[in-house]
Amino acid sequence: MSQPAMNRRSLAATVHGLASPVRLVALALAATALAHAPALWGGFLYDDLRDIVANPAAQATTFLERLPHTVRPLLKASYALQDAVHGVNAAAFHAVNIGLHLGAVVLVFLLVRRGVELAGLEDRANRIAILATLLWSLHPALTDTVSYVSGRSSGLSGLLVLAALVAATGRKARPWLAFLCAALAPLARETALVAPLLLLVFQATVGRGQPGSLRRAAPVWAGALVAAAVLAAMASHRDLVSFSLTTRGPLDALRANVFALPEALRLWLMPWEISILPRQPVIHGWDDPPTLIRSAALAFVTAAAIALRKRWPVVALAVLWTLMAMLPTNSVIWRVDPLALRPLYLAGIGLALLAALALARLPLVLGLAVAAALGTMSWDRATLYQDEVALFADATVKSPNEARTHLMYGLTLANTGQVAEARRVLEQALRLDPFLSEATNALRLLDAAAPVYSDPP
Repeated sequence: MSQPAMNRRSLAATVHGLASPVRLVALALAATALAHAPALWGGFLYDDLRDIVANPAAQATTFLERLPHTVRPLLKASYALQDAVHGVNAAAFHAVNIGLHLGAVVLVFLLVRRGVELAGLEDRANRIAILATLLWSLHPALTDTVSYVSGRSSGLSGLLVLAALVAATGRKARPWLAFLCAALAPLARETALVAPLLLLVFQATVGRGQPGSLRRAAPVWAGALVAAAVLAAMASHRDLVSFSLTTRGPLDALRANVFALPEALRLWLMPWEISILPRQPVIHGWDDPPTLIRSAALAFVTAAAIALRKRWPVVALAVLWTLMAMLPTNSVIWRVDPLALRPLYLAGIGLALLAALALARLPLVLGLAVAAALGTMSWDRATLYQDEVALFADATVKSPNEARTHLMYGLTLANTGQVAEARRVLEQALRLDPFLSEATNALRLLDAAAPVYSDPP
């Protein structure tokens, strides 16, 4: 063999080695850890104080006592376990959140790669999988799950859902692991009951030719049914569902989510607009043109994805996965904030896969550049989570006409002793919404405490 031919073969072997799945996963883990590292220096934020620091159900000594009266028992168990090991140490809580996300990175790579292989695109499986994984794991929408300790419900349940799906769809099925993960995931966040439906989407698109589909799916369905029975037996979960249904009926909730779902997808495409309190959409009546247009668009996209599942199975998987992952939070169950970031933790995998499919046809450097840009934005947002005042100030800049963002910013300023500025911001919140009772009450408390709390001249 000639020397040039040997050199070409050596170069090809080197490139192939660099593109091996292990090396690609290591790259994704390193990039993800770097992008979210600033969260390690963050403290406990607003919801953390109520849900973790001052919550008896999250403390080691009272966890078992409070277990029958709490929600999301696996989530609370993770908090209580950390409390038993190291006490209320914010850095350790943040480290666990990042660790859960890194575990999910590995599973997303494996699941996407498996799906692309089953669709007959073995030659592009590694490239599409690494691009999708990076575009997902580095997206700033995920910082609300990773950088906020209270976001662990999405991170922990998402990890378990992905583990159940990987166990059910791998070259060798692992039924007991799939069952266990599917049963535990909803105990961290009840929206994880969607796991069997996500598996159904996978099997109906890229997995149509995979042997033993029913046998693979059965443990995931069984685990979800067991979890549903456990949640139904817990009075606290029944009360949550009852409160939601009595606050807004299913049709009213669905109408609100017709607007919230497209807005969530828009935020994914425009990550520079992401904030801890996304601007809530204006909701119209059922017979108003904005509602009809959005309803028709969602129905068309869903129908098109189903119709194209044989011709373009990976595209169908990406679209239907996104819609299905948003179903628990953006359908008939009312939420105080219809538009939120945490549902994008699982749904974002489908969106990242769509983007990866487009970028995979272009030079790899372009896809990596997009991932690097997203990672930079995630670094910036993770840094914001170190300072609660800066975090809510950012929200008021991005949503200047939202009364609630000013309310939260004002309360945060008051809690840090910046009374004059807190009063100014709370008054702005009342100008935006004169009926915002929380702002009125906060101003009364500030006025009562004026002799004690005053800004220096």
